[in-house]
Amino acid sequence: MVAPSSTREMFLQAVECDDRDEFIRFVQRHNAKDDDFTMEELLPSFARKQHDRIWTGLSQMCTSLLLNSPFENDEEVAGNKDATPLTHACLQGVVTVATACLAMEKPVVSDHMLETAIILHGVLLDLPDCASKLQQGIAKLCEKWWTNEHAGREELVANTLMYYLVRSLQPSATVADVKSVDSLRQALLQIKMDDDSSTTIKDLLEQCVTRPNYLKQDKGRRFLSFLFSLNLAFTERLHKAIKSQLPSSPRAQIDFYGEVYFKAWRVATGPTLEKLEVYCIQDLMYHAVHASRVGARSLASTLRQLLSYFTKQKRQQGVDKMLLTLYEPIIWRAVKVANASVRANAAALLVDTFPLQDPESNKEDSDALTQKQFDILQDLLDDPCPVVRVTGIHGICRIASVFWEVIPSPTLEGFMTKLVRDMAFDVSTADVRVAVFKGLTFLLDNHLSHPLMKGLLLVFKDFIHDSSEKVRVAFVDLLIKVKGLRTIKYWHIVPMENLLAQLVQDSTPVARRLVSLLFNSLQPSAKTGEVQIERCIALIQTNPAAARVFYQYAPRHMSVTTAGEFLMLLGQCVLGCVRRAQPTNGRARAEAEDGTGEEKENEASPGDEEDEEETLTIQDTDVMEGMLEIIAVLWTGISDQLAKPENQTTKKKLVSRFSKALPEFLTAFQEGRALSAVLVIAGYVPSSSIPTFSRGCLTTLKNMSPCATSNDYAPLLECLVSWGHGSSVLELISDWLVAILKTSPKGKKKSRKVSFNEPVQPKPTLSLMYLDWLLSHYPTLSALLTESVDKLQDLTSILKNTLVCLEQRLMTPDLLNDLLTDEVMVKSLEMHCRLSIHLATRTSGQDQTLNRDAVNFLSELIAWADREILPMIHRVTDPGEDESDGPAAKRTTSSLSEKTLLDLGKKVLQVILSMSSETIMLGITDREFQSGVVDFCQLLLRTDHGMEFLPMTTRLLYQMGQQDLNRSLMPDIDAMMGDTMPSLLVDVIKTLARRNQEVSEENKKDIDEALSEIKPAVREVLHCYHQKQTVIGTESQEIMASILTAVLDEITRHVQGAGLDRCENVAELPTLSSFLLGLIARTKSMLGSFVLQMEQSTSSGSVKSTEGLLATLHVLHAISKGPKKVEGIKTCLSAVSTRLAELERINQEGSEDAELDTVSDTTLLQEAAVMAQDLTKAIGGVA
Repeated sequence: MVAPSSTREMFLQAVECDDRDEFIRFVQRHNAKDDDFTMEELLPSFARKQHDRIWTGLSQMCTSLLLNSPFENDEEVAGNKDATPLTHACLQGVVTVATACLAMEKPVVSDHMLETAIILHGVLLDLPDCASKLQQGIAKLCEKWWTNEHAGREELVANTLMYYLVRSLQPSATVADVKSVDSLRQALLQIKMDDDSSTTIKDLLEQCVTRPNYLKQDKGRRFLSFLFSLNLAFTERLHKAIKSQLPSSPRAQIDFYGEVYFKAWRVATGPTLEKLEVYCIQDLMYHAVHASRVGARSLASTLRQLLSYFTKQKRQQGVDKMLLTLYEPIIWRAVKVANASVRANAAALLVDTFPLQDPESNKEDSDALTQKQFDILQDLLDDPCPVVRVTGIHGICRIASVFWEVIPSPTLEGFMTKLVRDMAFDVSTADVRVAVFKGLTFLLDNHLSHPLMKGLLLVFKDFIHDSSEKVRVAFVDLLIKVKGLRTIKYWHIVPMENLLAQLVQDSTPVARRLVSLLFNSLQPSAKTGEVQIERCIALIQTNPAAARVFYQYAPRHMSVTTAGEFLMLLGQCVLGCVRRAQPTNGRARAEAEDGTGEEKENEASPGDEEDEEETLTIQDTDVMEGMLEIIAVLWTGISDQLAKPENQTTKKKLVSRFSKALPEFLTAFQEGRALSAVLVIAGYVPSSSIPTFSRGCLTTLKNMSPCATSNDYAPLLECLVSWGHGSSVLELISDWLVAILKTSPKGKKKSRKVSFNEPVQPKPTLSLMYLDWLLSHYPTLSALLTESVDKLQDLTSILKNTLVCLEQRLMTPDLLNDLLTDEVMVKSLEMHCRLSIHLATRTSGQDQTLNRDAVNFLSELIAWADREILPMIHRVTDPGEDESDGPAAKRTTSSLSEKTLLDLGKKVLQVILSMSSETIMLGITDREFQSGVVDFCQLLLRTDHGMEFLPMTTRLLYQMGQQDLNRSLMPDIDAMMGDTMPSLLVDVIKTLARRNQEVSEENKKDIDEALSEIKPAVREVLHCYHQKQTVIGTESQEIMASILTAVLDEITRHVQGAGLDRCENVAELPTLSSFLLGLIARTKSMLGSFVLQMEQSTSSGSVKSTEGLLATLHVLHAISKGPKKVEGIKTCLSAVSTRLAELERINQEGSEDAELDTVSDTTLLQEAAVMAQDLTKAIGGVA
């Protein structure tokens, strides 16, 4: 469409006459969506001379506007953001016209248009922020000018490139900004990179290689690769920038860096190619070999991942030769060095790049090079370092899987035989055995390996019973892989009996895999119901325990509908056996009552009933029990899924079918495992379906023997709670407890709602067992907290009387009554605490008042123990002089009573500490409560029985340490424990040290057992606190000082006694020292803090005696022999040597009166001096 002549003339006149208002109106019409006018239609209608006139006028307008510095003096715009300044609008219009000109099919680019573009390009970087849209328009114009290769484009690129570089490095950068930078990349060739004037742009380009928005885009990576070709010195700078980013880069970003290097290498030539290969790629190879392997994201693995991009491109021309040339000076030597970490890195890289080859070499040289690599791989399997052996195993299996058909048969057989016969039986470390099974699993992906592996795998029969769980996991994964092969059968490798036996006793990770392995064989869902029942019965007859475990995990491999159908099939089978055992008239009556006789016949598989009648009867007790247990286990496994709306149809069918069958089940199975299973099933159906049984459950619980086990009462409790009768159970428990926890005749309460014809006969032990099970079983606890809160609160009030009973008991040597034993009171207190905490935290996160109630309750309980229990412990432990008088018989009786009270008090304290620990673990406590617990624990540790409270105290410390560390990681939470937790840890260490001094050689076993029990908690406490100190940037002097004191005191006693031989590691030090230093030595930084503390103590004179200095040398010697190279040992040794020199000088200046002591000190000084000299030589001198 051609614009009208009048429009063209008006536009031409507005431009030539510098009529800015009219020009702006044309631009506004162009931008308006409801106006048909566009510059793209107007400009092509002008002749070339008219284009010259247009750009002459626009050039003059642009120059005039910019000379007046409009953006500096326009204050009107600052106060009105909606206003568009005239100058801004005019310049934007010029840019719009220029852009439209370049968009023409045959653009007309006049000299004045170029001149105008140069003017706009010149002010691009000087425009203010309010002109950002104008800036972007100018940049787009210049970019288009460059990409369309119009005349004079070199004059329009410098500022444009700088603009886009800065813009692409902003947090708000877009994909388009990076694409624009890439489109201008050739303009960088015009910049003199060696000149100082290019410093700014080089800084910007260096930042580009570290920005994810460049690395994530193809054009961004192309631009980064292009940068390596600009200048040799700048290439080095880029390489250093990338290396600094690698340790912290995400894994995906590492692959992008590999692509950048590869694309830069592929197009490079001459000196640039040599610089890339030697300075960049080979440098990465060198560091990949020598980098640290520590951590999941080690630098070695990062560099290996980057270099793997090159190995994946080996099909491209020149890559093989380049890899061989660059790796050859590094890798052959690295696999032979003494450092195991370097050998492991080199082995991994060799595996990644296999085969290293030169396509241009002759066959003899190529075969020799390949054989050299095979020899290295074979040597890796015999390496003394397990990590290297593991790397070799993975590498051989990977190489064999990929290159099986081209590797010589003798070489393959040698590798496989070595793996199967030797490496799989490596007893030094489980990691090697794991590597074998993982490697073989990968190898089986190649079908050519199956004939050879079929015979070799038969030796792995016993690995299903390996002592290491991770080995068993890897082995079962291998069997699962074999399961998918046609040529090898997994039951030929491991007999079914062994698999089932291991299924019974193994951990969850292994058991789940075993079920996955066996599922299709034992539970063929695609087969008929007859086959499924046969397999199920065979499994029960072979291993009933394995059947229970199998169906526990089976729901993971079958749908809810399939599981429901199998449950009904099992129920039908059991019910058929029950009815066949009844008289004929009874059986007919039962079928008539439930109306299922004909229905079941129609649903059964053909011939199913006939086979069952011939082979299975109710007299097959083991099979009946097994099938009922399977029903109970499988229904429990899918119960959560059945609650979902989409599975309601299946649930209704199950409930309907088993509601009719359960009365007959309960009649036929009245004891043993069968009854327990039936009771579990009964919990999933309405109580109305078995009215007689449901009404008698509570009576059964009431009449149960106090010697009953959880197997006897647990199913009944679960049934009653699931039927909504949990309140009745709680009333029964309450009635029994009320009868024994009465503190006075006035306090006796009447039974509330549960009434009996005969008087209540309390069974406190049984009631507490019931309550314990209800609180420990999550489904029942959840139901009670939802439906019976009032009853639970009433029960809590009853249990609270335990405190009063305990107070009375602590004041008398005799039991309060025959039923209220000490064990019952301790258990009642525990139940009181647990129930109170559950009630207070039942809506955790919604009502903080409830959480506060739990904390207040425990705080009051601790105060009560401080008031009632601790004085009794002190009184019994330190009896007065008056109590030592009197007849011997009376003293003996008193002693026994006091010991009983002491045991009771200690059990009560253990309950309080345990409940406090659980509450802290829930995360509902505050600093005030934790401080109170710390103070209470310190009081306990300072008693003569402090060692008995150490396990629970260290557990408390661990829970507080975790809470404290989490708070320290949150900047908005400043309520940290401060000095309370370190002080308690110091008391723990002091208690250990005090007890260690008191223990004789005969009783040394006691301290060893105590240390073994508290070791995990103390280790985690030290680790947590050290982490916290690292986060907040401080060091704990108090803890390290207490550890140092305990260690030096113990070793000093040994030095003063029978002496102490030099220890080659911290484990050989005396008991407590070995324990404490063993925990510290696990972390290099923590061990460094300990050595620093030891150096400070020595330098300050805290360690004064010769014995103390000799003890310090023993510690330094043991630490120096350890695997961790700790900074500060030389400095500490220097301080010790200085102190020894001072003591020797003082000893020489001593008087004749101290001759004997001087001789003794001289002997120790000589021993210390010799040890210091030997240690100095061993560590390479002092600081």
